[in-house]
Amino acid sequence: MTSRQARRRYAVGRLRAATRRRRPPKVAIIGAGFGGLGAAVALRRAGIDDLMIIEGDDGIGGTWRRNTYLGAACDIQSHLYSFSFAPNKSWSRTYARQPEILDYLESVADDFDLRRHLVLGTKVRSVRWNSDTWSWDCELDRAGEAATLTADVVVCAVGLFGSPKLPEIEGLIDFGGTLMHTAQWDHGIELAGKKVAVIGTGASGVQVVPELAKTAERVTVFQRTPPWMVPKDDRPYSAAELAQFQRNPLAVRRTRWQIWKFQHDNTATFADDPVVAARTHVATSFLERTVADGRLRRVLTPDYPFRCKRVLLGDEYYRALQEDNVELVTDPIARIAETSVITAASREVDADVIVLATGFETSRYLSGIDVTGIGGQRLHERWGLDPSAYLGVAVGGFPNFFMLYGPNTNQGGNSIVYILEAGARLVASAVSRVARRGGYVDVRPEAEKRYNDQLSADLARTVWTHCDSYFRSPTGRIVTQWPYTELEYARRTWRLRPREWLHRTGTPPARLPGLPTRSTRRIGPLSGGIFGDLDGTGLSRRTKLVKVVERLVGVCVRPFGDRAVQVVAGPGVSLQY
Repeated sequence: MTSRQARRRYAVGRLRAATRRRRPPKVAIIGAGFGGLGAAVALRRAGIDDLMIIEGDDGIGGTWRRNTYLGAACDIQSHLYSFSFAPNKSWSRTYARQPEILDYLESVADDFDLRRHLVLGTKVRSVRWNSDTWSWDCELDRAGEAATLTADVVVCAVGLFGSPKLPEIEGLIDFGGTLMHTAQWDHGIELAGKKVAVIGTGASGVQVVPELAKTAERVTVFQRTPPWMVPKDDRPYSAAELAQFQRNPLAVRRTRWQIWKFQHDNTATFADDPVVAARTHVATSFLERTVADGRLRRVLTPDYPFRCKRVLLGDEYYRALQEDNVELVTDPIARIAETSVITAASREVDADVIVLATGFETSRYLSGIDVTGIGGQRLHERWGLDPSAYLGVAVGGFPNFFMLYGPNTNQGGNSIVYILEAGARLVASAVSRVARRGGYVDVRPEAEKRYNDQLSADLARTVWTHCDSYFRSPTGRIVTQWPYTELEYARRTWRLRPREWLHRTGTPPARLPGLPTRSTRRIGPLSGGIFGDLDGTGLSRRTKLVKVVERLVGVCVRPFGDRAVQVVAGPGVSLQY
């Protein structure tokens, strides 16, 4: 991307930055997946350019960089699983695979000039609010070496699928063969001619089993509960379709809108919604049409309501289970031996490789990051086992700290990228307010409580309460799901609502010692306490005044000629007085 193109994309943001009288806040974004990149673009469009995107991996992509297991793909169609501000005319198929999604995110980083903000190979261990400076002190780990960073604002975009979940099965760590989680796939393992046991039938299990069946000698799938599944129209785009996408940008927008409309119309979260019954019929008919064997059909039929757990897609999984070298086992696993998996019925299944398709610790938000707010309160201790947040974005007592893909923001049937963009817009609105007026913003406790009380009441009426799933915390509360439509989330996060937020302005106690706060209008005499540490330096009265104004206003003030000063308000922007 050329510098001219970058300037054009952020022209409005540069104009906003030029009209502000304060130093822009320094923003630390944790995570370089969809959420982190989306937040960075939203902030730069709002004129916030002083930001860092801190990523623990050696490249961008987040979950799409880490999850490289065989068959890894998205279950939302490609043209909707992308940013609205960065449509991709080159998607090769209706449902993109992991390498293509990662390439798309790489292109977003290039096209929107985000590379210069990246800090790769660095993990954030803790962030602590400093009440003296009104900023966050961040402790980092870069290749085993400790480092520190101070930021005015922290945006945590680590996502929901970060920490792999390991099953509690006796003898698991004593297995003598190869043991790997789908999120930590080892491509150096030769699977041809091997006996592979797959534990778990969630999204990753459904995708990896058909690929394993093509190479392994034997694949045994251990199922605890069957998933509801619907057809997946996964196919490459034709040459004519690709040519139309390249030639006509409206064709891309139209396709995206059609996919969104279908997802929106078929999203149902409440048990009495007629859509649930209609989609149940679709899933049942799909199973009957695809699986011929009656016994296999029975064990693949869920005994819980449609949408109570995550609905999965794909004809390939059902077909793979009917292959001669694939077996579905529904007996519970009792323990793992050195070379086999032993079921509760005492059956021993030999295995050279065990694949754990057991998902992630979805209720452990911000896992691995210790967040300490006002008064030393720790976020994880405050949450306990039940994370919650105002709109999934903010928690009272943790000022200028925001989350994307936070508690109760997982969509029930549409694209999470849509939700991430909406959340990023709210974050940009809040940070813009800080940039204009200084200080910090913090959600009001009563607003947060009112929001979460209503959310909990509505969640109690949803279909998700009718079964156990990763949507729930250990206490049983639903902590991941958003019970309304994606449009409702976009409406609520369109901009910051001042009546639901506290905004403290002025000057932090330790920021300007000996100087009046920014809210003080009268500057005072040209000698004495106003100059603080500038007294006795031998500087002229005019130079001292310039430096004081620079500190108070938060912009760069330079002497210009005999009687004028030059105020530098941003890169390439200056005003003369």
